[in-house]
Amino acid sequence: MNKLFKLQEAGTTVGTEVRAGLTTFFAMAYIIFLNPVFLSATGMDSEAVLIATCISAAIGSLICAFMSNKPFAMASGMGMNAFFAYTLCGGYGFTWQQALAITFISGTLFLIVSLVLGEKAIKLIPDNLKHAITVGIGLFIALIGMLDGGLLDLSTGVPALANISSPTVLISLVGLAIILILTVRKVKGSLIIGMVITIILSLLTGQTQMPGAIFSMPTAISRVAFKLDFGLLNNEALVGGFIALISIIISMTIVDMFDTLGFLIGTASNAGMLEGEEGKKSLSRVVTADALSTVVGSLFGTSTVTVYAESASGIAAGGKTGLTAFVTAICFLLATFFSPIASIVTSAATAPVLIVVGMYLMMDIVKINVNDFSDLLPAFLTVMAIPFTYSITTGIAAGFIAHVICKAGKGTFKEIQVSDYILVVIFVLYFVIK
Repeated sequence: MNKLFKLQEAGTTVGTEVRAGLTTFFAMAYIIFLNPVFLSATGMDSEAVLIATCISAAIGSLICAFMSNKPFAMASGMGMNAFFAYTLCGGYGFTWQQALAITFISGTLFLIVSLVLGEKAIKLIPDNLKHAITVGIGLFIALIGMLDGGLLDLSTGVPALANISSPTVLISLVGLAIILILTVRKVKGSLIIGMVITIILSLLTGQTQMPGAIFSMPTAISRVAFKLDFGLLNNEALVGGFIALISIIISMTIVDMFDTLGFLIGTASNAGMLEGEEGKKSLSRVVTADALSTVVGSLFGTSTVTVYAESASGIAAGGKTGLTAFVTAICFLLATFFSPIASIVTSAATAPVLIVVGMYLMMDIVKINVNDFSDLLPAFLTVMAIPFTYSITTGIAAGFIAHVICKAGKGTFKEIQVSDYILVVIFVLYFVIK
């Protein structure tokens, strides 16, 4: 393992990487159960989708582990699965088989772009925006954690403190307190220890029940695997025909690409993984792995597969190499056989981890240049837009557009790259298509 993943060179150990991989898996295990909820709305078999979700996450994480040797895990993306179910199938009238074909095509387009750009993809975003993206994602992840843990109430349309007498909220708060105490005392594995204690509390208080069965064979995947239908224009509900179809595919590709770039740059910068040309090359391989994972995932029967924000929890737990992603992949493979037991990993257990990880990412705020308004304003818009619009891509788009406007308004055109102008046009088109 040491030679395969260069552990000594990265300054880590097998034990640390295993802990980090387990932390990442537990933080993102909810997708095993949530993805079937979304995709079954299209008529897909829930059990088959669950297995497809686990297998595509395992394969995607393995691709990332061996292609880039970085600690990033892959799985079906939240948001993109909703787009798959309610926009492609529910809105445009595609069958789920055709929606899988669209996912395959957008993944292939993303793969081609990533191979052409290489490490240049990482250089597309100015340094100041990179730090802003890190902070924005930190707020985004913390917000997700607070919502998952029931700490925020949005029922009135205005964010408010939730009912703290709720058992779920109380368990989340206890879990958060445990993780904070362990973290400030610099206890190794504090995140996963806190999660395990929270799960035990949920079981003891009756908020979670042990499943009736523990083992199940993953045979149902044949109902969704390799069922892609490329007869996409045989859809009378698609207004605009070929042009509309191209717009949909480009929109999906843009969202996948910039969500991936934004998250990678944010977490990698915070973890010191962007240093030197080799660091940028390694992360460009993660982008390629992400695109390839979407292609593979569509073949097995699931929506867009992407790098998971919860990978930040594994990085925070000390993960530095592909061994972290490898361990996460093995957990997903095991989950196909032990999927019933994974139901005890509730949002009350993962929410405290996400809040603390968000705090880690927020530390990059001191790197933002606040002495120049042409840097501060784009950074501010990026930081605010990511959590408030619930979209990393929207935050990056807002930041890029503001960056070009501010630098041009100031007259410092030399600080605007040619790629900045191109990306502004792309982002404007993205908003129009969206």
